[in-house]
Amino acid sequence: MLDDFLPRPTRRSLARRVPFGPAGALTGGLALGALTGAAFGAVACLPLVALGLLRGLAGHRAELLRRLGRRDALISRYCDLIYGEAQPLWRIDRWTECVEVGPSGDVTATIQVLASVLRRELPFVRIRLGPNWDQPSRLRRRVRVGAVRVDIGRAPAQRYECTSHWLADGRLEVIVHFLADPPRTGDHVVLEFAVRWPRKAAPLVLSEKSDLFVMTMGNPLAHLRYRVTLPAGAIVYATAVDLRPKVDDYRLTTSTTTGGRQVAELVARDIAADRRFGMRLELE
Repeated sequence: MLDDFLPRPTRRSLARRVPFGPAGALTGGLALGALTGAAFGAVACLPLVALGLLRGLAGHRAELLRRLGRRDALISRYCDLIYGEAQPLWRIDRWTECVEVGPSGDVTATIQVLASVLRRELPFVRIRLGPNWDQPSRLRRRVRVGAVRVDIGRAPAQRYECTSHWLADGRLEVIVHFLADPPRTGDHVVLEFAVRWPRKAAPLVLSEKSDLFVMTMGNPLAHLRYRVTLPAGAIVYATAVDLRPKVDDYRLTTSTTTGGRQVAELVARDIAADRRFGMRLELE
């Protein structure tokens, strides 16, 4: 419709001079506002200027997210290749995970990992976390998992660069990169992760279905402590998953906090590699 108010030479000049892409959208929005202002007055052009700017910024943000996604996928692929070598990078000696489940199934958690370095240098470590149901992408976009503390023993605790990537099976892979002065053979590494996962436990508290709190380790695990605190008023029945009484060294208990919230806690020792184990919780 704007073409009706512009002379043909002006339209040709604008088509030659305005670039494509996010920058073009921004420039086009400004040019459109300026030309419209000449035709209709400065006040009338302001909404069009704002619309052009918003469209340009939205397109630029989407392109940046696509590029970051491709970069993180490549990083994940290269880490897979390194992990695929014969000798393991590290060994997890202790895994402590404390989970708080909200009334809507939202989960906040802290994960503390104590590991020993097995290679000459440890370039990175990675963990993979996920729900036991197919979450929609709108919820995935709100998930936040990051390393809040890394201590390699011979240096003060500090933060390191992290990248994350969604895997095809619905799990989130988080990689902590040791870019300078990486841990070396014999070093003990302590990592602490903070997790905010919307609706991760929704099947348990909203649909009243049983939910699994399980994990699989690529190497033998010496010690696990997995503690889940339920919403106020929720009472669950807890059973072990792939842990055999009088064969495996484990203890599964339930208790109640001073605030009246039920807690299910699993403690296990000497778990073999590549074994999926944990606990199943079901509302009574």
